[in-house]
Amino acid sequence: MALATLLSGGCLSVLSQSGPDSVPAAAPGSGLRAALVDQEADWGFSRGCTWTAELQVANPGNTSEKNVHLQVELVNARTGAVRDAKDLFIGAIGPGEERTVRVVLDGECLDEYTVRAIPVVSGP
Repeated sequence: MALATLLSGGCLSVLSQSGPDSVPAAAPGSGLRAALVDQEADWGFSRGCTWTAELQVANPGNTSEKNVHLQVELVNARTGAVRDAKDLFIGAIGPGEERTVRVVLDGECLDEYTVRAIPVVSGP
Protein backbone atom coordinates (compact mmCIF):
# COMPACT_ATOMS: atom_id res chain seq x y z
CA MET A 1 0.00 0.00 0.00
CA ALA A 2 2.80 2.43 0.85
CA LEU A 3 4.50 1.60 -2.45
CA ALA A 4 1.28 2.39 -4.34
CA THR A 5 1.10 5.75 -2.58
CA LEU A 6 4.71 6.52 -3.52
CA LEU A 7 4.20 5.51 -7.14
CA SER A 8 1.02 7.50 -7.56
CA GLY A 9 2.86 10.64 -6.50
CA GLY A 10 0.99 13.88 -6.53
CA CYS A 11 1.35 17.60 -6.32
CA LEU A 12 -0.07 18.73 -3.04
CA SER A 13 0.15 22.48 -3.20
CA VAL A 14 -2.23 25.08 -4.56
CA LEU A 15 -1.33 27.62 -7.18
CA SER A 16 -2.58 31.17 -6.68
CA GLN A 17 -1.91 34.50 -8.34
CA SER A 18 0.56 36.76 -6.60
CA GLY A 19 0.15 40.48 -6.30
CA PRO A 20 -1.32 42.99 -3.91
CA ASP A 21 -4.56 41.48 -2.63
CA SER A 22 -4.57 39.15 -5.68
CA VAL A 23 -5.45 42.03 -8.00
CA PRO A 24 -4.81 41.03 -11.62
CA ALA A 25 -1.41 42.19 -12.83
CA ALA A 26 -1.27 45.16 -15.17
CA ALA A 27 1.15 45.85 -18.00
CA PRO A 28 3.35 48.88 -17.30
CA GLY A 29 2.24 51.82 -19.46
CA SER A 30 -0.87 50.10 -20.83
CA GLY A 31 -4.29 49.04 -19.62
CA LEU A 32 -3.69 45.32 -20.17
CA ARG A 33 -4.59 42.99 -17.31
CA ALA A 34 -3.73 39.34 -16.62
CA ALA A 35 -5.66 37.07 -14.26
CA LEU A 36 -5.43 33.41 -13.22
CA VAL A 37 -8.59 31.68 -14.46
CA ASP A 38 -7.95 28.00 -13.73
CA GLN A 39 -5.18 25.67 -12.59
CA GLU A 40 -4.34 22.02 -12.49
CA ALA A 41 -1.50 20.21 -10.77
CA ASP A 42 -0.23 16.92 -12.18
CA TRP A 43 2.53 14.42 -11.57
CA GLY A 44 4.30 12.12 -14.00
CA PHE A 45 7.43 9.98 -14.06
CA SER A 46 9.04 11.96 -16.85
CA ARG A 47 8.53 15.54 -15.56
CA GLY A 48 7.66 15.22 -11.88
CA CYS A 49 5.15 17.83 -10.71
CA THR A 50 3.75 20.29 -13.20
CA TRP A 51 1.25 23.12 -12.86
CA THR A 52 -0.97 24.02 -15.79
CA ALA A 53 -2.27 27.54 -15.43
CA GLU A 54 -4.99 29.06 -17.58
CA LEU A 55 -4.59 32.82 -17.73
CA GLN A 56 -6.72 35.53 -19.26
CA VAL A 57 -5.22 38.68 -20.75
CA ALA A 58 -7.72 41.51 -21.19
CA ASN A 59 -7.53 44.93 -22.80
CA PRO A 60 -10.15 47.11 -21.10
CA GLY A 61 -8.68 50.23 -22.74
CA ASN A 62 -9.70 52.18 -25.81
CA THR A 63 -6.65 51.47 -27.99
CA SER A 64 -5.30 48.32 -29.58
CA GLU A 65 -2.11 46.86 -28.08
CA LYS A 66 0.37 45.14 -30.43
CA ASN A 67 3.24 42.74 -29.72
CA VAL A 68 1.77 41.62 -26.40
CA HIS A 69 3.75 39.05 -24.41
CA LEU A 70 2.77 37.41 -21.14
CA GLN A 71 5.64 36.82 -18.72
CA VAL A 72 4.65 33.97 -16.41
CA GLU A 73 6.65 32.82 -13.37
CA LEU A 74 6.07 29.98 -10.92
CA VAL A 75 7.22 31.41 -7.58
CA ASN A 76 7.90 29.47 -4.38
CA ALA A 77 5.42 30.94 -1.87
CA ARG A 78 7.79 30.42 1.07
CA THR A 79 11.13 31.59 -0.35
CA GLY A 80 10.11 33.87 -3.22
CA ALA A 81 12.44 32.00 -5.60
CA VAL A 82 11.34 31.63 -9.21
CA ARG A 83 11.09 27.90 -9.98
CA ASP A 84 10.08 28.14 -13.67
CA ALA A 85 9.33 30.95 -16.11
CA LYS A 86 7.85 31.25 -19.60
CA ASP A 87 7.37 34.11 -22.04
CA LEU A 88 4.24 33.65 -24.16
CA PHE A 89 3.61 35.69 -27.30
CA ILE A 90 -0.05 36.79 -27.40
CA GLY A 91 0.04 39.15 -30.42
CA ALA A 92 -2.37 42.05 -30.84
CA ILE A 93 -5.30 42.61 -28.49
CA GLY A 94 -7.94 45.12 -29.51
CA PRO A 95 -10.00 47.33 -27.20
CA GLY A 96 -12.38 45.25 -25.09
CA GLU A 97 -10.82 41.95 -26.23
CA GLU A 98 -9.65 39.09 -24.05
CA ARG A 99 -7.31 36.20 -24.78
CA THR A 100 -6.99 32.99 -22.80
CA VAL A 101 -3.71 31.06 -22.75
CA ARG A 102 -2.49 27.92 -21.01
CA VAL A 103 1.04 27.35 -19.77
CA VAL A 104 2.69 24.34 -18.13
CA LEU A 105 5.26 25.13 -15.44
CA ASP A 106 7.60 22.73 -13.61
CA GLY A 107 7.78 22.70 -9.81
CA GLU A 108 8.68 20.57 -6.81
CA CYS A 109 5.95 18.26 -5.53
CA LEU A 110 5.73 19.39 -1.92
CA ASP A 111 6.22 23.15 -2.33
CA GLU A 112 3.52 25.81 -2.46
CA TYR A 113 3.56 28.25 -5.35
CA THR A 114 2.07 31.44 -6.64
CA VAL A 115 2.04 32.47 -10.27
CA ARG A 116 3.10 35.88 -11.51
CA ALA A 117 1.64 36.78 -14.88
CA ILE A 118 2.54 40.20 -16.27
CA PRO A 119 1.47 41.36 -19.71
CA VAL A 120 4.20 43.29 -21.52
CA VAL A 121 3.97 45.28 -24.74
CA SER A 122 7.20 45.21 -26.73
CA GLY A 123 8.15 47.63 -29.47
CA PRO A 124 6.00 50.27 -31.17
